[in-house]
Amino acid sequence: MALNTPGPFRAERVSREDALAGGRHPVLENPQPNAVLGTPLAGVKGRGAEEWEQHGKDTAELDELVVGLGCFWGAEKLYWGEPGVVGTSVGYAGGYTKNPTYREVCTGRTGHAEVVRVVFDPQETTVERLLQIAFENHDPTQGDRQGNDVGTQYRSAVYASTPEQLERINAALDAWRGKFVEAGFGELTTEVALAEDIGDGEYYLAEDDHQQYLHKNPGGYCNHGPNGVSCQTGVL
Repeated sequence: MALNTPGPFRAERVSREDALAGGRHPVLENPQPNAVLGTPLAGVKGRGAEEWEQHGKDTAELDELVVGLGCFWGAEKLYWGEPGVVGTSVGYAGGYTKNPTYREVCTGRTGHAEVVRVVFDPQETTVERLLQIAFENHDPTQGDRQGNDVGTQYRSAVYASTPEQLERINAALDAWRGKFVEAGFGELTTEVALAEDIGDGEYYLAEDDHQQYLHKNPGGYCNHGPNGVSCQTGVL
């Protein structure tokens, strides 16, 4: 699947001061279990830990990673069959508007990226393996776009859950950077940060119709697929 286009596209990023205010209730107030995996949509950090414990999972043995690969429909599907991945959800992160809606995010005035939160068991898979899935299936050199999807919400992004995870992400991306240059794609434009330090530091679940979209809508829109670049640093 050819994803490469000449040069990165840059859109104007909204400032905290100019972002939409938001402030309403969450767009998904009563999240149902993941339609594919049967597990909570919540993360394992903070308030979400209780939901996972009620599901019989010890959150001390789980971790999470947030990735932005363009449209989140196809990005989420990449992780459903991966050993060690126990939960996924789609949402918005890296922006400033509280409880943003999909329509608001698409205006570019919330600052958010469309992202996937991946909950995983570190004994069965690694951060590096999750990054491998991401970077083999999107073009992280396109800036604020992914193929025909254009806007800051479609930027390539990786948000770490801990400082230690951030170090591992940066080390892995150092290896990936050379691979993409060698393949003729150019320099990475992926936004890398500690999740709590980017935007308002929050991850907001997207609306129910976006959760597990390609499971609910087989054959629906998806612009993710192999880009011909591979790197197996740190993979079990």
